[in-house]
This record gives sequence, structure tokens and C-alpha cells, in this order.
Amino acid sequence: MQLIPAPGSQEMRDAIGHIYVRRIVDILLQVIGQDYFRLVALFLKDHDQRTSPAFARKLQALRSYYERRSNAEGGYLIPPYIDELISTLEALYGQDQEIVGFQRGAIVELLTNKLVSSRCRSGECQNNHRFVDGRYISDQVDVAVLSDLRQQIEGYACKIKPIGIMSVDCSNLITLAHKANEVDYDARVGFICFDNSHAIRQRVKDRLQDFLMAPPIASYGIDNFQDLRKSPF
Repeated sequence: MQLIPAPGSQEMRDAIGHIYVRRIVDILLQVIGQDYFRLVALFLKDHDQRTSPAFARKLQALRSYYERRSNAEGGYLIPPYIDELISTLEALYGQDQEIVGFQRGAIVELLTNKLVSSRCRSGECQNNHRFVDGRYISDQVDVAVLSDLRQQIEGYACKIKPIGIMSVDCSNLITLAHKANEVDYDARVGFICFDNSHAIRQRVKDRLQDFLMAPPIASYGIDNFQDLRKSPF
């Protein structure tokens, strides 16, 4: 089995490399597993533009979160990245709505890649690739892992919201898992969203009603995102 590039649209390529996306991902990596990670992820999920009535209020809540949590001495331990995060979110949402949509999705994808690749050998984890074996060619996989040494593959589809999970996404991952098993590779496939994992599981369950013999499909959300750092095998 091999991986070949499937770079996707120019808009998504631009989003993955954008400085706003990379700054926000770097900050999320510092707070993953904490309540603050959950708040930022839900903010990105819930707001597709800055004109919604709750936008300013929720952004202020992110800014003042640590001001409500005093330490033992009665002071406030405000991490240095808070101002950078707020200013970057303001800049991100100040762009055209279509660009904002691509960049929100790119944050989920790049964060997933960073977590998964942290436990992989160099070159094993790739964004936006296809799996190929003989005549079999998968559709694009957002985050793909191929380890010939361990005979393992991983394939993850990244969505900002569970509602973005479609039957065609499930079909791609199901077929990939079956193909991996045919060639004696262990497989882990799953969906990753900025929502609770139970909401993702329910969406996947609903989409799988038309599929027979579906392999296990993992769900990673704001409550278990950090588990992507661990090998699923």
C-alpha cells in the first residue's frame, strides 16, 4: 500500500498554510485536554462569521476566562498567549466568510495532523493524501498514516461540525479499512470534529444505516481530542 498526494482545492491549501490557522493551532496544542481548549473549539464550531449576536460576548468570555480564576495569592495567572489568541481570532473572522469557513476547517485538520504525527516516524503521517494498492485508490483522506514497518494504517476525516459527516465520507473510510485488512494491515479510521465525541458517534451511527459489515469507526471530539497522541493499536 502507498500514499499519494491529493492536495484538494487551492482555498484549502491556502487555509492550511495561513498564519492565523497555524497560530491558533499552536495555542490549542498548549491547552488541549483543558477546559479552555473546549471553549475555544466550541467558539470555532459555533461561529461561521462575526455578525452573530453572541459573537462578541463569547469572544469576551474567552478573553476574561482566566480573570475569573484567581490563584492562592488572590492574583490572576493569565497565560501570555491569551492576547495573541483573541487578536488572531478577531483577524480570522474579519475576512470574507468563505475564507473563514476554509480556515476553521483547516484548524481541525492541522491540529489533528500535529497530534497524530507526534507519535509517527518521519513521513508516515500526511495531510490530504490517497491510499493506493493495485487498482484500489481511496478518495482523499484528510489525515493519513501509513506504516509499512508496523503494517498499520490510519485514516481520519476532519469536520468542523458532525453535521458535515456524509455517507460518502463513511464509505471512503469503510472501504479503506476493509482494503487494509485484505492486505494484512491493521486499520484505524475515524472522524474528528470540534464537538463532543458522543455527538460525532451519533452522526456516524445515523450515516451507517445504509452500510452492512461496517468496521469500527472512531470518534474524536473536544472531550477526547488528546487521545490522538496515543497509538490506537
